[in-house]
Amino acid sequence: MLLGLAEVAAAQGVVIARVTPAAVVEALKGELLPQGFQMVHSDEKGALFALDRGMVQQQGTSGPVGGSVVHIVLEFSVRFKQKEEGLQVTAREEVVGNPRSSIQFRKPVESQAERNNMQRLLESIRDSLEARRDST
Repeated sequence: MLLGLAEVAAAQGVVIARVTPAAVVEALKGELLPQGFQMVHSDEKGALFALDRGMVQQQGTSGPVGGSVVHIVLEFSVRFKQKEEGLQVTAREEVVGNPRSSIQFRKPVESQAERNNMQRLLESIRDSLEARRDST
């Protein structure tokens, strides 16, 4: 069972040969900025993009935010790690409620559909960067 969980957790990642973190960030910007994301931060170790969803009605009645209206921001983060075979790029997505408040909460995106979307995005970036590199 643990092996299956490890595979799912590692699924949102790719290795891209002969590429820099800056090139990956530029490719991600080309995909994410048109969707409304904003670049928050980037360096040689990672990048963070955020999509402000505004005030969103929360379902349910339990917990500190159940049934209330909460400011929601979707954060898409990538991490870079240089490996022998290339640059390892991993991604995760979190929903952040009340982002500028002492009652902030974070919830990792857990749906398989969203994980699949992140994986497809990373594979598309990898394929695009490798095709561009191979054509020069």
